[in-house]
Amino acid sequence: MKKPDYRDYSVDDLSRDDYFRSWVIDHNHQSELFWLNWLEQNPDCTDKVQLARAFLQALGEKDTSLPSSELDQIMTNILQSNPARVVPFWQRTAFQLAASLLLIIGIGYVAIAYLQRSDDSIGGLQADSTNLTNSDFVETVNTGAQLQTIRLQDNSQVQLYPKSKLRYPKQFDPNRREVYLKGRAFFSITKNPRKPFWVYTDQISTQVLGTSFLVTTTASNAKVEVHSGRVSVYRRNDVSREQQTSKSESAGMVLTPNQQVVFSNTDKRLVKSVVDRPINLLQTPEIEYIFDEAPITQVLKLLEKTYGLTFIYDEASLSECYLTANLTNESLFDKLNLICKITRSSYELVDGQIVIHSKGCDNK
Repeated sequence: MKKPDYRDYSVDDLSRDDYFRSWVIDHNHQSELFWLNWLEQNPDCTDKVQLARAFLQALGEKDTSLPSSELDQIMTNILQSNPARVVPFWQRTAFQLAASLLLIIGIGYVAIAYLQRSDDSIGGLQADSTNLTNSDFVETVNTGAQLQTIRLQDNSQVQLYPKSKLRYPKQFDPNRREVYLKGRAFFSITKNPRKPFWVYTDQISTQVLGTSFLVTTTASNAKVEVHSGRVSVYRRNDVSREQQTSKSESAGMVLTPNQQVVFSNTDKRLVKSVVDRPINLLQTPEIEYIFDEAPITQVLKLLEKTYGLTFIYDEASLSECYLTANLTNESLFDKLNLICKITRSSYELVDGQIVIHSKGCDNK
């Protein structure tokens, strides 16, 4: 059945629409996916949808057993008793419309609480996907100058940075674990293959099973850096679209240790690269980084093993290249700069991998 053009609907029209009510009142999963996806495609209609949703939820708080016919009658009575309804919605402020509708039925406080939760909750309307109420969540804001440690119900640990906010349920859903972040936090997630862990921000969604990673969000971009394990990062609108279509093909980007992905609000795409400061994943004895006429290919294989990154190079062109140097206290990129200088090579970062370009070494 073809859906109507909801962009032309008023708050009144939305409140009467069966498919809209199916989402708000009956918590129908299919309807929920449709409306979340529709909002992502029509963000300018968010205020209108929130007001219609707040109105129906306010009625629901009053009496959740009201049949559709009675809801229709209540709506009709309210609108007929309110002469201001002839003023088009777009010519009035959201506050005035909400007040005129909700104060008449004496339960305006319910909608105000709901709207406040919608504005303040991290991740917007998608935060309601588990049908949990506001009282089921804990919201922590780090107002101090030091990292704040939060231990979740599943023993996962979050290091919340200053001026950052985390919203999470007191008890996780039986099938998945979901939290909502604004700002920056380092996550150490307890492994549970049957219960994926999701971190939602305004721009991206990150799915993990058990790993440690850093998530940073700003007004202009979002970034995920992996320290251990493996994560999948998605654009927020891709997640709801995949859930709606049930496709096996995923639009997520897989990250492994020392890789990162950045989402920019400007071009709306995910870009994978190597983290700024790769860490040692393997405790290598210092003596192994003291080289005396060592083949460069041997050096690069050691770097791969130590940092868990993929190096791409032509072994034939590097077959006559050797290194004599002490690289014990050098960072990965300092090591690479020295290697490339000695071997007259260069490197670039492509899709989270390190590509070495070399024309070979003339040792004659």
